Amino acid sequence: MKELKLNPQLLKVPLYVAGKSAEEVREELGLEEVVKLASNENALGASPKAVAALHESLQQAHRYPGIADRELRRRLANSHGAGFTEKHFIIGNGGTDVLRMIAQAFIFEAGESVMGRVTFPLYSLLTTMFGGTSIKVDPVEGYALDLPAMAKAVGPDTRLVWFCSPNNPSGSIIGQSEADAFIDTLPDHVVVVFDESYCDYVTDRSAVNSTQYVLQGRPVVVVRSFSKSSGLANLRVGYGIAHPEIIEYLLHTVLPFNTGAPVIRAAIASMDDHEFKERSRKFVEEERDFLFTRLSDLGLNSHPSQANFILVTDVPGGGQGFAEKMLHSGVIVRPMDAFGEPNGIRVTVGLREQNEQLLNAVSDILEVVGEG
Repeated sequence: MKELKLNPQLLKVPLYVAGKSAEEVREELGLEEVVKLASNENALGASPKAVAALHESLQQAHRYPGIADRELRRRLANSHGAGFTEKHFIIGNGGTDVLRMIAQAFIFEAGESVMGRVTFPLYSLLTTMFGGTSIKVDPVEGYALDLPAMAKAVGPDTRLVWFCSPNNPSGSIIGQSEADAFIDTLPDHVVVVFDESYCDYVTDRSAVNSTQYVLQGRPVVVVRSFSKSSGLANLRVGYGIAHPEIIEYLLHTVLPFNTGAPVIRAAIASMDDHEFKERSRKFVEEERDFLFTRLSDLGLNSHPSQANFILVTDVPGGGQGFAEKMLHSGVIVRPMDAFGEPNGIRVTVGLREQNEQLLNAVSDILEVVGEG
């Protein structure tokens, strides 16, 4: 091993830890029942139409993908309305793959990225991976992104600004007016990324319509995913929306056959499963309100969310310690140290019985803490 030539830049990149599965926890701790509420998966499962399309497409598993990518881009263009064409879209192996394409394309020669301090950690990891520098800006009250402060952080070496809306982990959205003000003052050499993986759960009408900037020819890339409301997290299909010139440039980062035809066919079918997506949205809205209210009633500092998760901060013992206690109670939640908030946990909205199990575990831990 001593003779190997290693990339020192790559060694600077922290490993992204996705968290343990329910199966791992059951085996390690000897628990019969474990509820995973850590990864923001769709508690209702996958779109039935997507599953049926996947099964049918597996008959062609021995073939390379063919024109499936083009078909999905055409469907996306039709669904996004007038002005969009297939050339406005790029398909990735999940939304994270599209984020990787963007970082690889624009972070070179030690370019800088501006992002929130409390946000999805992949933005910083990707910036480091491709030799750049991350500029992290503190959030405002409620852990929302501070767009005016982020605008001030943009400099001559800035290549990318990363926006997550709804923000992971806070669940806060970017409003139309604040986004307009930011875009209007943006230098021409900077690309803005709107990561909107959870946009289907947004009910706040003031949320930004980011795709309008694409039609205006602004240097904006919007990233979305089929992982959440369509329930296809394990199939890895995401996409980017940008001006065709930007898409053409990003295509230089795409590996051959980066997304298989069966999963693309499943994604296309999920677009027609309006009943499932609507049921997913209503379910999340109802259970999100229930969970937020009950967590707040327990005296925890819970933050209003527009996604399918809730951020809880200032938990006793810190996020890692609290999550470990929850683990031994058979409930997996996500500690937020990697997301920039070491005293918090993120809780995925689950089924009612799962949410009740989580709340019972939280209540038991708080009772023990209070007795101590």
